[in-house]
Amino acid sequence: MADKSLEWGLGHIRASEPIKGFFFSPREKVASFPEKFEPEDQKKRILFGVKACDLSALKVQQKMFLEGNFRDPFYDARLKNTILIAADCSEPEDTCFCNLMGNKPYATEGADMTLSVLDEGYLFEVMTGRGNELIDLGGDAFGPVTDAQVARRDENHKAAVDKLNRINPRSWNPDLAKAIEGKIQDEAFWRRHAESCVECYGCLLACPTCFCFLLYDEAKQTGVERTKVWDACYMAAYARVGGGANPKAEFLKRFMNRFFCKFVHFKNEHGFYACTGCGRCIKGCMGKIDIRKVLAEL
Repeated sequence: MADKSLEWGLGHIRASEPIKGFFFSPREKVASFPEKFEPEDQKKRILFGVKACDLSALKVQQKMFLEGNFRDPFYDARLKNTILIAADCSEPEDTCFCNLMGNKPYATEGADMTLSVLDEGYLFEVMTGRGNELIDLGGDAFGPVTDAQVARRDENHKAAVDKLNRINPRSWNPDLAKAIEGKIQDEAFWRRHAESCVECYGCLLACPTCFCFLLYDEAKQTGVERTKVWDACYMAAYARVGGGANPKAEFLKRFMNRFFCKFVHFKNEHGFYACTGCGRCIKGCMGKIDIRKVLAEL
């Protein structure tokens, strides 16, 4: 029988915090001078119960940190030493909208193994060679799967998808990138949606896809240390450059930038949106701004 203490967490929606912090640290030392900085070797680890929306977010992070002109060695080492075991999201909440972003409430890629909670236990499905190695290590802990168990898993998948379609029955503009570009000069539209924002930055700090960071140097007794920290485009100093000039000094422009970055720039550059529909931004917004309502008007 499934352990009831695990069943709720594994079967419901994602955790409040995204998993990106396991790979893209909120704050970390990345260099030093004159002494060369040598990062510690990453220990092997397993992330258990990862939801599909966070797996989709990893695709965004990997585009930025591993597939450009420069590979981030810190991100690369953490990812290579992490086994990902996904868990189905059987009970989407009213803030979830992964279906509107073309995603599913269960993993179809990006994990080493997936698990589904059934009344009689857990059904595991292997997706990679590393997943097979875990099965081999588990030995007798893993038994054969029956057709009836697979059928129940598939029924649960369908029920979750149906619930999402009831929560979000209306589809969006099929080309959000073009629609946002057409609205980019309509300040009245953006001002109306931004008027309740209190600039707490909660939506961006909780977002699993945000990848902006800044580097700063700090003098130490032994030399200089360079630190990387998360940045967020709602922060007043986000676009400030040398001499104090800031093309996004007005908050409204920074509010617009969030939509342009996730739904225009990233889509045009990489072919998919930098949003997974996890709903964390809606859940945590003190101003009660629902990103779905903004996009639905485009």
